[in-house]
Amino acid sequence: MENEDSETNSVSSNTSMNFENYSQLFDAFTETQEEANKLTLLSNRLKGLNNWLENKVKTLEEELSHLETDFENIEMIYKKSSCKCVDSSFCENFDSLQKKVHYLLKTVEKVFKGQSNFEIVPASQSFVFWQGWLGLWPKQ
Repeated sequence: MENEDSETNSVSSNTSMNFENYSQLFDAFTETQEEANKLTLLSNRLKGLNNWLENKVKTLEEELSHLETDFENIEMIYKKSSCKCVDSSFCENFDSLQKKVHYLLKTVEKVFKGQSNFEIVPASQSFVFWQGWLGLWPKQ
């Protein structure tokens, strides 16, 4: 009988250990599954962001290639222009163009100064209604 009791106790202790192990394994599995679901959502979001960024890079590369071709066209036009460059940064007619620009800037400055003076003069004058009446002021 003692043998049967010891077997029963060992079976029941094995069953309780198995239940505890199962319970721990199940809890660990659910935590792992929750973390996997979170990572899946995060991965999907990052994939969407990655696709958007790849499209943006593609459009920027296309724009860059268009700008490079435009720059090359402008550079070719500049090289074919009638300006014979002595140095890479100065043209033969640079001095005359600089003098013209200086002259135009002075002219514009004079025009704006004259306009501001023109606006100041009428504002500083006071209107006298009775001045046209032979210098006589009405009596009060």
